Amino acid sequence: MAVVARANGGLDAIVVVAGGIEDDGTLPAWVTPRLDYAATAYANATADAKPRILLSGSMTPHKPPPMAKGGFNLHESTSMASYLMDKGVPADSMLKDTASMDTIGNAYYSLCLHAIPRAWTRVEVVTSAFHMERTRAAFEWVWGLAPHGVVDMRFVSTEDAGVSESALRARAKREAASAAALRDNASRITTMEAFSEWLFTTHKCYAVSRQHEIGIFDELDEESRKSY
Repeated sequence: MAVVARANGGLDAIVVVAGGIEDDGTLPAWVTPRLDYAATAYANATADAKPRILLSGSMTPHKPPPMAKGGFNLHESTSMASYLMDKGVPADSMLKDTASMDTIGNAYYSLCLHAIPRAWTRVEVVTSAFHMERTRAAFEWVWGLAPHGVVDMRFVSTEDAGVSESALRARAKREAASAAALRDNASRITTMEAFSEWLFTTHKCYAVSRQHEIGIFDELDEESRKSY
């Protein structure tokens, strides 16, 4: 699948990348602008061309998730869906990815669970400005590995609301390093088969051989953690 810059026109979907969740299950201040953008775009679309809104994200590996009723994990995408329903977006216009734990996972699961089965060809990907470089690199890489078709993709950055200057500086360093590592992997991993093998055998969030590392939070500095 080739990824190209989107021309003007209707959308099949708006993919909103998750960005954390508070201990009480509410959304951080930098996540709600992503959802506000999606709600406005949905409202402005004509009745016969409403895009699906895909909410991508389960939880971060950098801190424990809050609990929902019954003792279940409260997924970030579930809290995002509740926010949009309160904004008037119909439930049946939204989809969830409750498997991804990071940006690479957002790209992979949104593609494999939703985009390929539904043959989406016109997509917007929405995240905060501080997270856009890595998000764009991940989505262009992973979606570009799909074997057939062309997808027109546009990336939308929203404001970094509620993030302190010190947290933004710390996060910027982490984002730059992550984006560089991602591009290095992309230069070497050029098929979906190779990507799947890499993701599920080496990545901390998805590999069985590294599942014992989930729940170890000391690798992230305190300032960076404030933006997760």
